[in-house]
Amino acid sequence: MLTAIYKTGRHGTLAEVLIALEVIDSNLDGRPHSMKSLSSKLGIPYTSVSRIVYSLTSEAQPGGLLKLVPDGKDRRRKHIELDPEAFKRSGSQVRALEKAMIDYYGSSVHKLKREKAA
Repeated sequence: MLTAIYKTGRHGTLAEVLIALEVIDSNLDGRPHSMKSLSSKLGIPYTSVSRIVYSLTSEAQPGGLLKLVPDGKDRRRKHIELDPEAFKRSGSQVRALEKAMIDYYGSSVHKLKREKAA
């Protein structure tokens, strides 16, 4: 998520970060969010969630991280999922973001990377 925001050339807000992290987490669990469920879980107004999610899609801007997928049962509802193409495009931007994070956060990032690898 941070990579996608970094790639867009703009700085993400806390709400964007929270929404993107929650979408990533729910997708890893195999239960993608809808706008309503995301709004309810995070306590962010539905209209704000809708605006933020759309701003993080490739429809809204090149390099978007999320995509909206129609629900097979309810045509009015869409699931919020990660756009796998966004991560394929990230390449050197991922390394640049990691370097920036290490420069800023120092040893904490190295510690997290070691814990994740273990």
